[in-house]
Amino acid sequence: MQDSAEIWRRKRRSNRAVLVGVVIVGFALLGSSLEVAPMLVTTILALVGMVLVMYGVHVGWLLFFDREPEGPSS
Repeated sequence: MQDSAEIWRRKRRSNRAVLVGVVIVGFALLGSSLEVAPMLVTTILALVGMVLVMYGVHVGWLLFFDREPEGPSS
């Protein structure tokens, strides 16, 4: 079983990754709509942002499923 400090660190890392990913995707969309950056740059930024969001969701998902089972082992 994980201690509470480890759970807190993993949850914070998950939240940070999702938040940063959403911000990067937002900047990519804004840069694309205002045409301040080439399309390739905004596409790469959007992909990086989506990868960060997926990573954050994955870490959160593992945090939920890595806990100790509630019932007796079979």
